[in-house]
Amino acid sequence: MKKGCALFLALMIFVLSLAAAPFGAMATDVNNDEGMYEVTEQVYADAYMLVNLDDDSYPVIAQKNKDKKKYPASLTKIATTMVVLNNVDDLQAKTTVSKAAIDVLTGTGAQVAGLKPGDELTIEQLLYLTMVYSACDACTVLAEYVSGTIPEFVKLMNNWALSLGCENTNFVNCDGLHDENHYTTAADLELMTLEALKNETFTKIATTQKYTYNDQTFIHTNFMTDKYHITYYYEYAEGIKTGSTTEAGYCVITKASKNGYNYLAIVLDSPKQKLDGIETKCSFIDGKTLFEWAFDSLKYSMVLRQNDVVEEIPVLNGKDADTVQLVAEKDVNTLVPVSLDASAVIIKPVDMPESLEAPVTKGEKICTAEIIYGGKTIATVNLVAAQDIELSTFLRVWNGVKGFFGRPAVLAVLVVLIVLVLLYIVYFTVKLTRHDRRAAEKRRSRERLEEEENRTYREQHQDDRLDPPKR
Repeated sequence: MKKGCALFLALMIFVLSLAAAPFGAMATDVNNDEGMYEVTEQVYADAYMLVNLDDDSYPVIAQKNKDKKKYPASLTKIATTMVVLNNVDDLQAKTTVSKAAIDVLTGTGAQVAGLKPGDELTIEQLLYLTMVYSACDACTVLAEYVSGTIPEFVKLMNNWALSLGCENTNFVNCDGLHDENHYTTAADLELMTLEALKNETFTKIATTQKYTYNDQTFIHTNFMTDKYHITYYYEYAEGIKTGSTTEAGYCVITKASKNGYNYLAIVLDSPKQKLDGIETKCSFIDGKTLFEWAFDSLKYSMVLRQNDVVEEIPVLNGKDADTVQLVAEKDVNTLVPVSLDASAVIIKPVDMPESLEAPVTKGEKICTAEIIYGGKTIATVNLVAAQDIELSTFLRVWNGVKGFFGRPAVLAVLVVLIVLVLLYIVYFTVKLTRHDRRAAEKRRSRERLEEEENRTYREQHQDDRLDPPKR
């Protein structure tokens, strides 16, 4: 009996351990790095981004190679300017140009504003020369003023970029002169530029068309903003920074506003080639192309209204309701093609649960939904419960019991228990039968022995018997 109980308990422990074992879940992360739409016009640049500035999430409208490492050339000066603005409180403070700041640029062919050792300028003047004219000598003077040395200043630049989430950027100088280890990406430049545009002083300086210093007028290097550059001029463009080296190609970061729409264009590694027989810096042509395509092809439109029903899912233990509708939390306005085919818009719930547990509160966020057009996600929205659903205590208890005993692991344990009980009953019955058989055999043996002893006794005392008396 003891061995049988031990065997039974061992099997129980083994089965329960199997039932309690965790089951792994497989999931696939969806990461959409593409822009919302494909540009239908020719863009010469090897990498570019067009960003919607009217949406606080700054969606990427179109892009190419946004994560490809590129040489930024003088686009570097966006980071230079921001590090200065973050570390200098008084822009009217003055500094003196050192010989070292000028000598470091000797023989590099860098664009300079003609500063000379001993010149005294305000930090603000140096910033204007940096952003408007892309003067490398202004950069080195600023770096020495803020950090003492250029290498120490570059550390601040890299730290600032990293703080924004720029994981593919490495600066080795403050002016953007070519170096194999000086690189970034369009996506990282987007982060830096968007952060910079939050600074009013930066925006003011970066969108200034011309600046006068020492009786010399410096024109912004973004020819899209200069009406005298007929080939490049685009009346809706503003600032921000250009850059070019043999290795970097022609680059520009600029923004444009028209009819209430605002975009940021980042163009990297665009060539210089003949267009209509004229040698053309294609970065400016690309910027104009991106803007015109967006202004002409896209418009804001409501693709989903608040409280529009998107899905319906089961509710467990609900009182007077076993399903709940999921509706859009708010109106969704987003950029869509001017020729939008509303029937082609797909609303796709993301991470929607198979069911909900009552109680459910009206307006409670359940999941999100992607709004898809042309195979690409153009917006997202929260899906919320359309109504309150109270909890039914009776259903909760009843479904809890059903659910517990309906679990495969529990059913497996129950089946094993039943089998074990049946086996134990059979075992016990067999054992009891054997015990009864042995007891009966012992009883019969005793009876035979007693009978044998009685017979022997009678035979031994047969002659000792007396006849009954006669009358």
